[in-house]
Parts: sequence; C-alpha cells; structure tokens
Amino acid sequence: MKRWLLGALAAGIVFAGAQAPASAEQVPKEIYEWVQSTARASYYFNRDMMNYGVDEEGHIDLNIITVPTICMYDNIQIQDVVSKRRWKMLPLAGYESLQGEAEYLRFDLKDKTVQVVRHDDLDDKWGTLDTDTSGKPISLDSFSEKDVDGIFYRKILDYAKAHRDDLIKRSKGTLTEADRKLIEEEKKAELKAKEAEKKAAEKAEKERKKKEKKEKQNKE
Repeated sequence: MKRWLLGALAAGIVFAGAQAPASAEQVPKEIYEWVQSTARASYYFNRDMMNYGVDEEGHIDLNIITVPTICMYDNIQIQDVVSKRRWKMLPLAGYESLQGEAEYLRFDLKDKTVQVVRHDDLDDKWGTLDTDTSGKPISLDSFSEKDVDGIFYRKILDYAKAHRDDLIKRSKGTLTEADRKLIEEEKKAELKAKEAEKKAAEKAEKERKKKEKKEKQNKE
C-alpha cells in the first residue's frame, strides 16, 4: 500500500480486500472526493493530500498543485487493461486481482498543463502491481469538454480554487508577501462583487413586488 496515496489513512481508516466492481464502495468518503462515474470506472481525488508546490526557498508556489487520485474499474475495464498488457507482452503476474489505478498528478496553472507523475496499477488489496513514471506534461487545452479525463482534471482544479485557503494551510511552506497581498486583494474584490450581486438581487425583488402590486391595483 503506497504511503503517498493512502497516507491520510493514518487517522485509522484501513482498506479491506474487495472483489470488483464493489471496491468503489470502499473508497473512504472522509478523504476522497468523488468526481464522476462512467460505464467503466469511478474517479476520485484525495482532497486531504491536495497541496500547492513549494520552491527551494520554502515559498508556496500557487501555480503548482499536486494531488493523489484513484480510479476504480469495472470488470470490462479490468479485462481491457489485461488484454492490452498481454498484447504488449507486459508481465501479467497478479493482474487476475486488478482493481483499479492510482495516480499522482501535478498541475501547472501557469503553463496550463497536467502531468501524471506516477501511475500505479492496484490489486484487490490496494497493493501495487506495476508502476509507470514516464508521464509527460499534457496541455489542459487539449482535452475536449466531454473528455472524461478533461472533466476530471477541471473538477479537481475547481475544487482547489474554491478551497485555496485549505491548500495553503496544508502546504509545507509560506506565502511570499506579493502572493499574500494578491490574495487579499482578490478576496476584497470577491466580497465587493458578492455585495453588488446581493444589492442587485434585492433591487430586482423590490421591482418585482412593485410591479405585482401595480398589476393588482389595476385589476381592482
């Protein structure tokens, strides 16, 4: 069981062995955020281990986001993976127990790329069957709106944006003064926008009630 993937289980949660495709039900919802399920697999990311990058000087890099993910297969996807490995003449030892995959993703918001830093095939005990670390950065713009991976990546980034403060607290570094000021200005702008939106909604509601009252008076 890989520490980088399941490190958050130190709180006492332990995975039990499972038979596909019911394994998705064993993914701890306290740690993993479900994003989507297709006909072939279910996709999750580890929100408790999602972090910003940290440079050599110990400063948080808001352009880099790293996050472990898991994808649990159904029986058809399992057979497909095994068939492809057999066709490529890759080792098949243990693949009768294939359950899914674990990936460690690295997003670069500045370059608009995502990289699968590490890919592990998982068995029914959540052990590693095979590891691939050859992933290269891929442009996020290359994924269509309906692409399953593209949807998954966009949902992860949406979550990161909405929970920026949580990511900063978990990241083992400190913000630069410039980034700190930038975040403060962004928060002020967001608050101002929300206040303007609230006032606009209140104004619209008053106009609606005024119009209803006038229409009622005209009928009388």
